[in-house]
Amino acid sequence: MEEVVKTENHPNKKRKILGPIGRFVLKVVNWDIVGNLPDKKRIIIASAPHSSTFDAIYAYIVCLATDLKFYFLGSVSMFTRIVIPLPFKKNPDKLGIPHPFGKMQNKLLLEFGGIPVWRAKSTGVTQQVIDQLQSKDKFILYLTVEGEMKTNETIKTGFHYIGRALDATVVPTKIDYKNRRFELMDELVLTDSVDVDKNALMDRYHLVQGRNKIFYKPGEK
Repeated sequence: MEEVVKTENHPNKKRKILGPIGRFVLKVVNWDIVGNLPDKKRIIIASAPHSSTFDAIYAYIVCLATDLKFYFLGSVSMFTRIVIPLPFKKNPDKLGIPHPFGKMQNKLLLEFGGIPVWRAKSTGVTQQVIDQLQSKDKFILYLTVEGEMKTNETIKTGFHYIGRALDATVVPTKIDYKNRRFELMDELVLTDSVDVDKNALMDRYHLVQGRNKIFYKPGEK
């Protein structure tokens, strides 16, 4: 496994036990990390394609292995409830079943870098993320830019608005199952146009093999 170069600008988190475990697991499953992060204080890792729950598992192992502190988004229900999609639950923030260890679950996920977002609130998810991160001097935010595990060849635009609002550097990242690696690519320089940035980012992911799908640019399949 290539060692990701870390600097004082990065939110380093030395893990005496979990760090070596993460590196060992990556070696066992034969996954690698390719590339480096820019020497910036605020970074958005914009990853794709997102086609399996294994993506999140591998991403967290990478977080442990690199000894970096990542932030990630999750529906508020996953922080205090056993998340079981129930067809009669119309409120996405109340999916699943409450349980007596919910407070402990919430504390652990927050410690691991989780950012709970309310999907049913009038305030959009993007603004909630901006509000929670704007006071932090340095951060690495991990985003799956497609948002959900769908087969449509498009991405969400939160990376653009969060990046612009927080003056964060966007690092396109391939979740490449064919070559079994996370590839940190050169930063995407944001413009004033969300459409320009969205198309430029999709160009980076074109033909990347995810676990259950290949990412295609719109009209290129």
